[in-house]
Amino acid sequence: MVRELDYNTIAHVVDTWELAKQTPAFEEAVGTKILTRLFKAEPRTKKVFGFTQDTDIEANPLAKMGALIHAKRMIHMLEGAMSMLGPDTELLTEVLSGLGKRHIEYGVKACYLPFMGVAIIESLSELLGSDVWNAEVEEAWEVVYEELSGDIMKAILSGSEQTSEMITTRVL
Repeated sequence: MVRELDYNTIAHVVDTWELAKQTPAFEEAVGTKILTRLFKAEPRTKKVFGFTQDTDIEANPLAKMGALIHAKRMIHMLEGAMSMLGPDTELLTEVLSGLGKRHIEYGVKACYLPFMGVAIIESLSELLGSDVWNAEVEEAWEVVYEELSGDIMKAILSGSEQTSEMITTRVL
């Protein structure tokens, strides 16, 4: 269950998310940036999105269009989570658990989630720059992502044959 987060942590995350949303073509630009980082860090994640590990998304127009669709969906999921941050953690936990259960069907492995967290945080850090992104903001994002992904991870682990022993890499 997502634990209650302190006001400053939530404020840092929501404020920087709102700043990032001011980017022109936000969903496409940021979503694509996140997926590119994810695929580079953990190429096996490409399969989750319907690509082979060898697919060069930039060189393949059809794959590029598919990645763009996935990028937009991912940003919508993140937007939903951002809008639910706050005192009602029970509803957020329920939503995240459902998300985790649905992602089992797509082939998401619990060990992929830390890579996604790094991809999100690095992409936002690069986008917003050092004028906005500092150690306090980064720590807030790490705490929030760890909480959010924890419920997703529990759902994936409880609904599949994966075990917590399969999660050997702590990326954040």
